[in-house]
Amino acid sequence: MSPKLHIYAVSDSVGETAEKIAVASVLQFNVERNITRFSRVTREEQVLQIVEKAKANDAIIVYTIVKPALSEYLDRLSEERGVVAINAMQPLFDAIQAKTGLRPSYITGLTHKLDDQYFNRVKAIEYTIDHDDGQNLDTIHEADLIILGMPSTSKTPLAMQLANVGIKVANFPIKLDTEIPSQIAELKGKIPMVGLTIDIDTLTELRKQRLRSFELPGNISSVDELVAEELDNAYRIYAKLKCLVIDVTTDDIEEVASTITHKFNLPLRVSHYRFR
Repeated sequence: MSPKLHIYAVSDSVGETAEKIAVASVLQFNVERNITRFSRVTREEQVLQIVEKAKANDAIIVYTIVKPALSEYLDRLSEERGVVAINAMQPLFDAIQAKTGLRPSYITGLTHKLDDQYFNRVKAIEYTIDHDDGQNLDTIHEADLIILGMPSTSKTPLAMQLANVGIKVANFPIKLDTEIPSQIAELKGKIPMVGLTIDIDTLTELRKQRLRSFELPGNISSVDELVAEELDNAYRIYAKLKCLVIDVTTDDIEEVASTITHKFNLPLRVSHYRFR
């Protein structure tokens, strides 16, 4: 048994898929490990070099080469050299073909195709970063969604989760003395708005931790009173704007994102189920 593990992640595209499979696999083993990514592998001479290196370094090859001829060449060469090579895509290709009766198109790099969807996603991420925590209110009317929430309600992670599927999100902080800016008030009924809240006990505990380094406002006598005032102000604002109100105490970001996109029919195409 070798005390070291070396894996070559090989692809005819950028190689992210093969590398992620390799990383996810080796993390399950308590062994010294090393992963080398080989991208844009499109010629037999490149495959030959990789297989020879793998033999010399006693490495396993995991690959996502789409073109059948090059994939078959890698398999054959690896078998001849005594190198273990795993085709990470072929089993699923076979299953899909058996299920649908269709053949794969064998087009390289489809997951990184620079199409309209990709550019829309990039624009959404850029917009969401630029409109984090109440920034750039002059262009908030361009948002697909506005998220409002108190501190500790995960406004920014939620906004980025939605931006990653192409939704332009602006988020705005709700604090004890927050008043709604006119730029947001004018958009009531025109742009979907979500107000995030959190369980009062959870919020109280979070505020107690923060107030170890901050003083209470002069007109507030206790943390309990502070939290009650914060929640009252948040709910007043949410009611005024007719926001969809979501309690984020127990739900994870993916679940909240799914709730929002279903409610407003936003184009979220990624779903996640987590066993508990």
